[in-house]
Amino acid sequence: MTDITHKLLERHPLGNPHRVWRQSNYILSTFSCRGDNMRRAVRTCRDAGFNLIELGWAEHEQALEAVSLCEEYRLDLLYQDFSEFGGMQKWHLDRITSADDPAAALKAHNQLLKALADKLRPYRHTIGYYVWDEPLLHEQLLEARRQADILQAHTPEKLPFTVAIPSYNTDYTWQNGKFTDYLTDYVETIDPPVLSLDYYPYGLPGYNDDEQLDNSLFWCDLGLMRVLCKKYSLPLWFYYQAVNLYKYAHFEFEMVRCQMYAAALYGAKGLQSYTAVGSVITESGEPDVFFNETKQIHSEFDALGNTLMALDSHAVYHSPELLSGSPYIDGLADDISDSDILTGPLDFRISVGELRDEYGNRYFMVLNRDFTVEKSTSIKLKRPMRRYDVSRIDGSQSLVGVIDSIDLTLAPGDAALIRLQQTNDEPFTCEYRISC
Repeated sequence: MTDITHKLLERHPLGNPHRVWRQSNYILSTFSCRGDNMRRAVRTCRDAGFNLIELGWAEHEQALEAVSLCEEYRLDLLYQDFSEFGGMQKWHLDRITSADDPAAALKAHNQLLKALADKLRPYRHTIGYYVWDEPLLHEQLLEARRQADILQAHTPEKLPFTVAIPSYNTDYTWQNGKFTDYLTDYVETIDPPVLSLDYYPYGLPGYNDDEQLDNSLFWCDLGLMRVLCKKYSLPLWFYYQAVNLYKYAHFEFEMVRCQMYAAALYGAKGLQSYTAVGSVITESGEPDVFFNETKQIHSEFDALGNTLMALDSHAVYHSPELLSGSPYIDGLADDISDSDILTGPLDFRISVGELRDEYGNRYFMVLNRDFTVEKSTSIKLKRPMRRYDVSRIDGSQSLVGVIDSIDLTLAPGDAALIRLQQTNDEPFTCEYRISC
């Protein structure tokens, strides 16, 4: 084969234009890295390929120890310690509003936040603070914003992180028509550096093995996040279900993998495991049941991450059975008949995300949503295109040739990332480098 040009293209750090913090690399995170041996827990999470750990639910002593350990292991950390700051839905705000002197309690809390920022400023790998886990009411959104602003003012280089509540909460749902308003209010009130949301579908009421995620509102939550991230220029982060929360009949890693690649298909720049404990590490910090599988998929995203950071979500297409007849998916996914490249319909349980870089290069992530069977699929093109595969070993691109259909065989819950190029353009491979 004749040598082809290789291009080195610049990409840029991502972040809310109203906030200071910027994201340079793809995030592979876990909520609540903790255990009775914090050194072992942190080390095992690092060995599993996490590049960020979070201290949800950590005790005071565990949090302080994790700060030092993360410096030692060069592993990034989101700090949380309920004894000092951070909210979880309702109870934290009540500590201020129910005080004998709320104004004095608020002033004292401001000083506590400033002291915390001073304490954590020297630690390079403590990249941010876990400010609030699922603020629900509007006054909680305001309190999360207040804390985030104070922490940003004193340590602008650190991330003031919050996560939104999913649509299966009891107050704001797709069924009662309030979830869009909630998530929009969340974004506009907190003005977060990233938009993160958790959705844990396996075992929720109505879930069953026959339908899998075909009728899950998981896709609507992701779709609304995608819309808001595009509107407000926010990186999308997503918590996926890594443990059998609801004690369903079975829970396999293919179910985890499907969620991770689904979020990437929607343009996610961060994948957050809920949770490492019980899937990747035990309570004592030893490798757990999904350690090897998690390490493998993290190596895949580590290879793909540099490319994914350079890409924006342009369109998401699903096969016809996904949420067929549901009004909630309207406007949150795209019609493949509008594509200028792909023809439909897609095969059963196949989804495609089109992603583009700022130079006009077009990528397609193809997902097998079926996490029980391997699937071969063929997606017809409207005209011949040049195909490049993006390696999940080292992120390199390889020219496959000129094709008139995307032909793939995908393992259960698995995906592939390819680039398509017009045949009248000179062939080239490319890679991205971060530019400050």
